Amino acid sequence: MVFGFQISFARVGSTVNFIVMEPLYRYIKKQISVPNYQSLSIVLLVASLTCVLSLVSALLLAWQDKRAEKLLHRKTPEATEVVKMSDVIYFPKVFWIVTFIIVFYYTSIFPFVALGKVFFEKKYNFSPDSANLINGIIYIISSICAPGLGLVIDKTGRNLFWVFLSILGTLVSHMFLAFTFVNPYIAMFTMGLSYSMLASALWPLIAMVIPEHQMGTAYGIAQSVENLGLAVVALLSGIIVDSDGYYMVELFFCLLLSAALLLTAILWTCDSMNKGILNMSIHQRNQLESNKPPCPEKQNLLHNNDNFIED
Repeated sequence: MVFGFQISFARVGSTVNFIVMEPLYRYIKKQISVPNYQSLSIVLLVASLTCVLSLVSALLLAWQDKRAEKLLHRKTPEATEVVKMSDVIYFPKVFWIVTFIIVFYYTSIFPFVALGKVFFEKKYNFSPDSANLINGIIYIISSICAPGLGLVIDKTGRNLFWVFLSILGTLVSHMFLAFTFVNPYIAMFTMGLSYSMLASALWPLIAMVIPEHQMGTAYGIAQSVENLGLAVVALLSGIIVDSDGYYMVELFFCLLLSAALLLTAILWTCDSMNKGILNMSIHQRNQLESNKPPCPEKQNLLHNNDNFIED
């Protein structure tokens, strides 16, 4: 559920961006007689103030944490394991499968949203404001539903099932947008639910397969690879749209999601052949934890339980 709340608050910002930025640009352009690029600069300056707010919040959090250490007489635990970047080559292969699922999935979401406004204007003859609204539905749905869906996953477990269902739902949504003229609100609503569900189910898998002292490195690597994929796919998507149009770029997104779905099926199959630990219910997972002896920091939930994970 923590991932659900994290996504929810992040997507509130994305939703506000979709709703506010373009009207703000039009207002400034109307009220101030300056060239278009200067109006855009003012809007971007306003947007950058949110980054300053994030910095101030981070500094306040660090100050509060330091103050709590003094008041509660907490001692920072000494690291028992040395973290090295060379450890990355020893990460289990399931981590890399999860990372590439992340890459293939999110590269079908964020570049699509970046191109979505013009897509809805051209294919469905929406006005700019209506196109902005439907394009932001993914984030609106996510900001509302992510905590609830995260709670459901916390109560049920079965992470791989929810990941598979999320990717399948997103793939079906893209196929509806590519091949039909059905009301796009249906596809975008489904995509928003799937997007919310995936983060709560997929990202925690990294914590299951990576030792605690390497967790920060693992999440950093996963996000770095994701951002690299987003940079490449954003460029490719723009080239495809310019040369072949939106139909072909939708096929491209469907191809990316098919790759994510295939990797999830492979991971699910291999996990099923090795005790099915990644897809356990919460009850089964709690039993596994209670039956294990206390383990050092360098171990994780799956330590010595799955040859596939440890290879």
